[in-house]
Amino acid sequence: MTMNAGWRPRLAAACCLLLAPLHDASATLYCSRAYSELSLNAARPYNATGLLNNGCTAFLIDANHIAAAAHCFVDPTTGAWQQGLRFYPNFHPDRVASSAATSPRADVTRAVVGSRVEVSSLGVGWDWGIARVDNWRDTGGIDLTPLTLAGGVPSIGTALENPAYTRHHFPFDDHDSVTWDNMQFDTTDCGWVGRTATTNGGMWAVVKKPAPIFDGTHRDPGLNACNTRWAAGYIHASCSLKGTSGDVVVHNCDTVGGSSGSPIMFKTPAGTWSVIGIGHGGGPTDFDSPVAASRTAPVCTPDTPARSDNGGASVDRFREAPRFAASVAVHRSPGNAAATTVFAIDSDRNVVVLRTRLGTTPTYTGNFSYWGSLGAPLSVALGGTRLTKVTACSSSSANKPEVFVVDSSGALFSRGTVSSMFSTSWTSVAVPAPIDGVTDIDATSDSSGRCMLLATGIHGGAFARAKLADGTWGGWFTIAGGSFKAISGLNYAGVVSAAMVDTSGEIWRTALGSAGWNAPQKLSRPAGVSAWRDIDFTWDEAARGFMLAVPVDPGNRLFFTPLYGANPWSEWRWFETHLWAPSAPSPQAAPQMQTITASRWMEDPSGTTSPVIFGTDDAGNVYFIEFARVGPSAPGWVLDWKSFNHEKIVYQ
Repeated sequence: MTMNAGWRPRLAAACCLLLAPLHDASATLYCSRAYSELSLNAARPYNATGLLNNGCTAFLIDANHIAAAAHCFVDPTTGAWQQGLRFYPNFHPDRVASSAATSPRADVTRAVVGSRVEVSSLGVGWDWGIARVDNWRDTGGIDLTPLTLAGGVPSIGTALENPAYTRHHFPFDDHDSVTWDNMQFDTTDCGWVGRTATTNGGMWAVVKKPAPIFDGTHRDPGLNACNTRWAAGYIHASCSLKGTSGDVVVHNCDTVGGSSGSPIMFKTPAGTWSVIGIGHGGGPTDFDSPVAASRTAPVCTPDTPARSDNGGASVDRFREAPRFAASVAVHRSPGNAAATTVFAIDSDRNVVVLRTRLGTTPTYTGNFSYWGSLGAPLSVALGGTRLTKVTACSSSSANKPEVFVVDSSGALFSRGTVSSMFSTSWTSVAVPAPIDGVTDIDATSDSSGRCMLLATGIHGGAFARAKLADGTWGGWFTIAGGSFKAISGLNYAGVVSAAMVDTSGEIWRTALGSAGWNAPQKLSRPAGVSAWRDIDFTWDEAARGFMLAVPVDPGNRLFFTPLYGANPWSEWRWFETHLWAPSAPSPQAAPQMQTITASRWMEDPSGTTSPVIFGTDDAGNVYFIEFARVGPSAPGWVLDWKSFNHEKIVYQ
């Protein structure tokens, strides 16, 4: 196994933050459209829409989560998280005028995004994000009922509405008594837009209103005053669904600066409102040109029924996406043993979700399905416990997958395969008799190739249990004493090995011999590692076993120790990893991984091993690195962590 900085493709520069153009469709403002103000204390469904203090629109999807465009949470050129974000539900300048000391708000504490970087080949399907909002303040008296995410995309031609905090619109100034829609050419806050050596730049924007108070003393200026504006929102109607293009909904609702993150929604026959996509944002270049200052009306696009210029990420992309992925497992598809399936625990929604490589003859370059849900055991849903860990292995000699989960009480559950799909219910699994419950679980295969479960106990100990035949399990037996927080196992070279991380962060190893499990041995730690957070086993590209380990210390190094060679288990090596950010001028720091899951792509033909390593970070995103069999770097390790939330693996 080699160590390198990873392949870093070189692409054209990514788009500007908050003004990024569509790749599947352009951002367009239509002529002579009717629109209305997003009023103070707007009725449902408009009440769920709010303003982010960087100028994006966002909307509530449950009591503690908002959805918006990915580029509203990250810098898409580098993947860096935006800091200091706050959400103002149903923001309106009159709310500030009537109570200058308060304004309903919440802090954005973390976000999961379709991708942390923008790459042209991904289209706008990547541009979605779901953020956790906490620390709610001054929300008394306002309706915070969230919007519903649609179960699918309605028929072409369905009427749509799009409430958004757009920053430029019609008219510039129609000289009537209504002033909320008046605009000005702003070179003070917007002087950086269109700046040249001889001009100050600037753009047409809605006249800015006073910002709300954040801490009782200092006004929130927004992360960029030009983008934020602190003006009333608009309800864009007179538009409809024009089509779908992969994971993008195409429509003709006005799309300009501030549309980013807004809900694209429709009214169902039952009279309820549902979101079918997220606005991508952007804006016509005429607004950020000094030449526009002399115009009495902006340049716009003729509004004809055939127009279909705007789009955004479809609800299918993020409806079941984990809002905080706490644990990941990899195995085969229930309907195709040659297809990879990835399982994750969404700890925010307390369910298991999954994605499967598509196609009857899947390959490395094939797309994955969107996230779907396996739900949760009924006792978990009713009893208030939380799902914590997930693993998977073959339930039968036909390589049908079976999924196992642990909850916060230590209970263990499984869900197996019936024909080409998962069974409809979770079943309880007995835990080892000496303990009250399980804290961690992993799966490997025994010497007969059947599934073996490994578990750590609440009050100490590590345990194993193997299948005796299809549908028949043997009993649990103890493999080690001690207090452990993580366990992993691998059958390599005819030996079943297990490793555990104890509660002080040390790694212990053992193996199953002819007389039972060997006495555990503690592994050394390399210099600079104070303790270990998580471990997992897999094979390298030569089908040799190795163990990966994530340190608690920050940094870009992912450590591993080989199980092969003259001195197995005795040498620590590392991958130098970074965040995948092709347009960034320099390598970006790797995500701070909390869990690690190693496996191989199931699409491998016989005799081939293509390792893949999944990880979850402190914001609940899922990433992967891999040994690539296709693309410019193939064959070779690609050591920049890519998001696993978009539907395809990009080979540039």
